[in-house]
Amino acid sequence: MLLSGSGSLATLVFSSLAAAVPTELAPRVTANCTDFFIPVHATAPVKQIPLLNIPKNLDNVDVFVDFVTSEASSGLAALLALAGTHETTGDFMMSARYCEPTNKIASRANTIQYLQHAITMTKNYWNGLSYPEGFNGETYSYIDVASDNGYATLSVDNLGSGNSSKPDPVAVVQMSLQVEIIHQIISGLRSGSIAGPVAGKKFDKVIYAGHSYGSISGNALAATYPADADALVLTGYSGEFINGLVPLASGIAIPAALAMPRFLGLPVGYLAQTVVAGRQYGLYTVNGVGGFDPALPTYDYQHEGTVAIGELATLFYGVTPANDFKGSVFVVTGKQDAIVCNEPTGADCGSGATSKPAVAGGFFPNAKDYSYIIPDQTGHNANTHYSSPDSFQKIVQYLAGQGF
Repeated sequence: MLLSGSGSLATLVFSSLAAAVPTELAPRVTANCTDFFIPVHATAPVKQIPLLNIPKNLDNVDVFVDFVTSEASSGLAALLALAGTHETTGDFMMSARYCEPTNKIASRANTIQYLQHAITMTKNYWNGLSYPEGFNGETYSYIDVASDNGYATLSVDNLGSGNSSKPDPVAVVQMSLQVEIIHQIISGLRSGSIAGPVAGKKFDKVIYAGHSYGSISGNALAATYPADADALVLTGYSGEFINGLVPLASGIAIPAALAMPRFLGLPVGYLAQTVVAGRQYGLYTVNGVGGFDPALPTYDYQHEGTVAIGELATLFYGVTPANDFKGSVFVVTGKQDAIVCNEPTGADCGSGATSKPAVAGGFFPNAKDYSYIIPDQTGHNANTHYSSPDSFQKIVQYLAGQGF
């Protein structure tokens, strides 16, 4: 494991917290969770895709693959940049899961962790890919670890994912609107205006934890609303995503309605991956280094979510300096992450001050602290490798060291 930080506290985190945080995680007690919906009214500028560029028979797999390949090669993001923006406003139902801490810690009574997942996943990622029982029980459940250590959590399905609203997958489901929705929910958590299991409860400390697309969303949130989160935990993150498009594409995404029966009825702009080996290549360790349960990639595929074309097209909206963010940042990126550390010679995030996670600290120049770990034998899905329980512990220790 590697740790670096911009402040002196970072060098002390794992050596001085023995009394505050056990060196071994407490025995797991399954968190008490409640699923509910959060109504959100949000307005944001979104990119405008000229309709003449979208084939009318996009539900034909061959036509769809040709379209995606063509647009990827010409740069869909560049197309959107030239197309301009317009403002979209809507009312959305966001599917959320609130989990009470099983271990009550007074100093964390008014702290909550807001959890945001990646594309082609759902909020179940934070429970170990499925709910209420994750893969191999609670082994890969970040929520259970947070709960054991006194943190309440709120995991949310992205707009267009899981059980959240599924508006137009091209014109509406884009990064800027996702960030605005996150902002509205976090504002509600702080003000006590969220109904359901947190009705009337005000949280004065909010820790934003994201994975992959969720980490980019966190980056964008910190840049747009720097006071929303007191700390960021960014997994599967380095600030370099462009080279990861090839591993990501290896899962061969097609219209979700054609990929799996459970996605029937979704518009063709919602996609799902269809090749287990390709999904494994993008999300788990590559080059034969192991590091994960061999049964996990198939289980992951069986529980995959969708991605909207608009999400892919605006993916890099959030990779931007968060100059005014003054909170703490902790990055967990696997050494063999093929999405954010892909190179012609293979996936390698490097080590020390020149590693990709270290260099990404430049996106947070005024953070109170910026630290990271690079677990070995770990690919993009930081929560589903043998290293994950140790990474969970490191996150808890870091947050404790930062006063959360």
